[in-house]
Amino acid sequence: MCSQVAALSRSNAVFVGRVVAIWPTREALAGQQHLSHPQLRHLILQRWRGVLSTGEEEYIRRSPEWGDIELRYAHMQRVRFAVRELFTGPPIHEIYTDISSRGYSFQPGRSYLVNSFPDGPRYRTGACSRTSGVDSVDAVEDLKALRAWKSGNPLAPRIYGRILSPDLRADIRVRLTKDRSEKQARLDANGGFSFEGLETAQYQLEVHDARGAGGRAIDLSRLGCFEATPWFSDGWHIGGSPVLLERKSLPIPDVPDPPPLDPRWIQQ
Repeated sequence: MCSQVAALSRSNAVFVGRVVAIWPTREALAGQQHLSHPQLRHLILQRWRGVLSTGEEEYIRRSPEWGDIELRYAHMQRVRFAVRELFTGPPIHEIYTDISSRGYSFQPGRSYLVNSFPDGPRYRTGACSRTSGVDSVDAVEDLKALRAWKSGNPLAPRIYGRILSPDLRADIRVRLTKDRSEKQARLDANGGFSFEGLETAQYQLEVHDARGAGGRAIDLSRLGCFEATPWFSDGWHIGGSPVLLERKSLPIPDVPDPPPLDPRWIQQ
């Protein structure tokens, strides 16, 4: 989220919330496999009445075969949250995902940092949206950046990242150089590292171990931060997508109590 926070807008709904209900269940969705195409089409239109746009409803009605009803309709789930912290966007309490690999697998009772985006008359999230459990390594770093951004006091320039477990070794060293100065980072148990409180200057980030070395120049003169993604393939490589950070905060709307539960949340 370090590299995405500037791109967040009022249209995104970014919040921390605890999952209180998921409908329909995975079992109910799996049971759809025996339905004929007309039956499945009717089920989707009835289940998601008011949730689908007019164009989507027309698309589903005209689909000639089962395969033409995309997974995002046939396998869509609605996830309801008790929201406790809102960063940007409308104060929603329900988002949509699916059970395919493109969706996000939520667990009842767990709390998540959710990054969702408009999708017709609903909000959706998925596997590549940066949504994650609040106790995950990614969420801890994202919440640090989001809370600072929300307060109007973005974090001091920083470079941080994580080496994923397939590439993690005990002899890996991560260092940051500027002119003739050098800083070494200590990897935590999850392969994470960070360099905090940096100057707005040009740096060189380097990763090396017995297998090889690699580096990347990072210019913090106009960036608020840089999230690095090192990986090993015939040498070390460092990816990352820097985005300029806005220095102003957006007004944060109050989060009202959630509306009453739809009976369909209970009737599985």
